[in-house]
Amino acid sequence: MTEQRSSLDLKQETIDGVFWSYLSFFGGKVLTFLSTIILARLLLPEDFGMVGYCLIAIQYLDILNSAGINTSLIAQRERLEEATNAAFVGNIMLGIASFGLTWVLAPSIAEFFKTEEIIPILRLLGLSLPLSGLGMVPDTLLQRRLRFRTRLVPEIGKNLMKGVVSVALAWLGMGVWSLVWGQLAGILVGTVLAWVLAGWSPSWRFHRETSLRVTTYGVSIVALEFIGAFRSNVDYLLVGRVLGAAALGYYTMAYRIPELLIRSLNTVVVRVSLPAMAIAQMEREQMRSFFFSYIRYISLFVFPVSVGMAITAPIFVPLFFSTKWNTAITPTMLISLAMGIAAMSFIPGVLYKAIGKPEMLIKLNFIKVPLTVIILWYATRWGINGVAAGQVAISIIALSIDMLTVNYVMRYSIKDLFQALAPTSVSALVMGIALWALLRMTLFSGLLELILMVLTGALIYFAMLWWVKREVIQSGLNIFRRKLMKSRQLVPAEVASDD
Repeated sequence: MTEQRSSLDLKQETIDGVFWSYLSFFGGKVLTFLSTIILARLLLPEDFGMVGYCLIAIQYLDILNSAGINTSLIAQRERLEEATNAAFVGNIMLGIASFGLTWVLAPSIAEFFKTEEIIPILRLLGLSLPLSGLGMVPDTLLQRRLRFRTRLVPEIGKNLMKGVVSVALAWLGMGVWSLVWGQLAGILVGTVLAWVLAGWSPSWRFHRETSLRVTTYGVSIVALEFIGAFRSNVDYLLVGRVLGAAALGYYTMAYRIPELLIRSLNTVVVRVSLPAMAIAQMEREQMRSFFFSYIRYISLFVFPVSVGMAITAPIFVPLFFSTKWNTAITPTMLISLAMGIAAMSFIPGVLYKAIGKPEMLIKLNFIKVPLTVIILWYATRWGINGVAAGQVAISIIALSIDMLTVNYVMRYSIKDLFQALAPTSVSALVMGIALWALLRMTLFSGLLELILMVLTGALIYFAMLWWVKREVIQSGLNIFRRKLMKSRQLVPAEVASDD
C-alpha cells in the first residue's frame, strides 16, 4: 500500500492522530496527576527531589538507549522489515549497555548532586532502560502507522499501573522507594501492551545498507536529543545542584499541572506531525500549510490554558497538593506562561526532522544552550522563583530565534505569522485580565472558586475569539462534526483495522 495521500486526507488523518494521541497522553497524565495528589500528602518534597535527581540522569541515558532509532524508523521509506529488525536488535544491545552505564556512573552522579543516598535508587531505576528499550520498536510502528487510537491502551495502562503501585507502597510507608517501584511497574506494563497491540514479531532479516542508514541517521538525532535534553533539564540540574533536594521537589511539583495540559500537547504534536510531515516532505506548499495549521490550532488551546493556569495557581496548588506545597505557587504561575510561549517552538523542530535536516536544530542549540545556562545560573540567586522567571525569558528568546529561522526555510511573511497567532493571543490576554479581576473579588474559596474561574475564563475566551475571528472556532467545530459523523459510520472491519 502506498504512502501517498491527498492533502485533505493527510491533514484529516493527522488531526485524528492528534486527537487520539493527545487523549492517550492526556489520559495517562491525568492518572499520574491523580496519583500525585495522593502522593503529595504521603511523601515529603525531599522524596520527590531525590527521585528527580535520578530521573534527570535516566533521561540522558535513555537517549543513548534509543540512539535515535525510533525517529529513524519513522523516517525510513524503503526496506522497512530489515530496518525494523535492525532497530530491535539495536534496542536490546543499547538497553543492556545503558543499564550497565547507569550502575557504573551512579556514584559520580550522586557526588555531583551531593546526595549519596541516591546511588541504590538510581541503580534500581536503571532497569527501566532495558525494559523501555524492548518496547520501542512496537511503539514506533504504531506511531508510524498513525495508529494513535491503539496507543491509548499502553499509555493508559502504563500510567495506571505506575500510580497504583506508587500509592500502595507509599501508603505502606516505603517512602521514596514507592516512586521507584511504581516507575518500573508502569514501564513493564506499557512494554507488554505495546507488543500485544502492535502485532509485530522480528523476522531476523537484515540488510547491511539499511541497518547502516538507520544507525547513521540516529547519530544525528542522538546529538540533537542530548543537546535538547541538556537545555530542557538545565533548570533541574541547577536547582538540584545549587538549591538542594527540597527545592528540586517544589520545583518539580510546579511543573505538574503545566506539564499535564501544555507539554503533553507538545509531545503529542511531535509524535503525530513527524510521520505526517515525513509523508508530505516533497510538497513545500503542503508543508507550509501544515506548519500554519499546527501553529493556529496549538495556540487555540495552549494560550488560554497557560494564562488561565498562571492566574489560578494560588487556588489549585494548595487545593490539590495541600498547603505544605505553597512554595510552588509562584513557580507554577511563571512556568505556565513559559510553557505556553515555548509551545510555539515545537513545530519548527519537527519540520527540520521531517525534511531530513536535524542538523539545523543542533546549530540553533549552539546559540540557545549557552543563553539558557547563563540566564538560569544567574537566576538561581533568587531561588526557584528566579529560575522559573528565567524560563519565561528563555522561552521568548528561543521562540524569536525559531521563527526567524523557519522563516528562512519556509519563506513566509511576518504578516502570515501574525494572522495565525493574533486572534488567540488577544483573546487569551483579555481572558487573563478578566480572571485577574475576578480573583481579587474572592467570592468563593477552594474548589468552588476554581470552578467559577475555569467556567468564566472559557466563556470569555471563546466569546472574545468568536468576536475577533470566528472562522477559527467554526473550523474546529466542522472538524469535530466530521469526526463525529465518521465515527457513527464505522463498520466492524474498520474498527478492527484501527487505521
